[in-house]
Amino acid sequence: MNAAVSTLDRVEANGVRLAYSLCGQGTSVVFLHGWMCDRTFWQRQCRELAGRNFRCLAVDFRGHGDSEAPAAGYSIEQLAADLSATMANLGIGPAVIVGHSMGGMVAQHFCLERPEQTAALVLVATIASDVEDRLISKRIAADTGGMGFARAFDLHFDAWFAPGAPESVRGWVKRRMRFTPDEVGLKLVGAYSRFDLTGRLGGIQRPTLVVGTRSDDSAPPAQSRRLAELIPDARLALIEDCGHFPMLEKPESLSRALLPFLEARAGSGED
Repeated sequence: MNAAVSTLDRVEANGVRLAYSLCGQGTSVVFLHGWMCDRTFWQRQCRELAGRNFRCLAVDFRGHGDSEAPAAGYSIEQLAADLSATMANLGIGPAVIVGHSMGGMVAQHFCLERPEQTAALVLVATIASDVEDRLISKRIAADTGGMGFARAFDLHFDAWFAPGAPESVRGWVKRRMRFTPDEVGLKLVGAYSRFDLTGRLGGIQRPTLVVGTRSDDSAPPAQSRRLAELIPDARLALIEDCGHFPMLEKPESLSRALLPFLEARAGSGED
């Protein structure tokens, strides 16, 4: 897979230099990546939407991709604060916030705490809570003490994918994720190990699309249904034969779910 993205620049947010890519003109859409991933996971969607009158911002969270990796600040709350500062510093007003996996946790928290910066919400392969400890990142962290992070990562990695996922996709994802320092990944798992916004999701007052996948072992479809039930008037789309990374495993199916929702936001004049 091609890891290139449209542009690369950096912005200071809460004392940390964060990398981002920004392309297109029109309704603002902000893409948030998952645990140990980076902004390049969204490159196909950014290119597609930039050609459809959307302005697409994809950000590397602190410690990920080309962003700085400070010693502290690895929590959902801090990542949301970093996003808020990034949008303000770039002059991006209320935007559609699209979050995958851990990025979806950040998106939920961001929408609840900063509704003035949120035009709408898209939650992709993510959770409201993980009381059953199904998150694969948790499994990796739990096994790190006995076998080391690298071996634990390799042991659980394939569980993120549907059986038919191309080897090219698996290999690209593994290489990109392993660029993230192990200690960053472990700090974040520790911070969100008891993430639970189920009691607050009724307070989300923005149009919301929940996209789940049928073969996701980390954020199973029951979790997507639960999110859609808890968020007022949320829409639900489930992608068949797809694991945890629909933007890479089934990009066309993800686009079919995203585009009508995003075009409705553009048609309503939200920006």
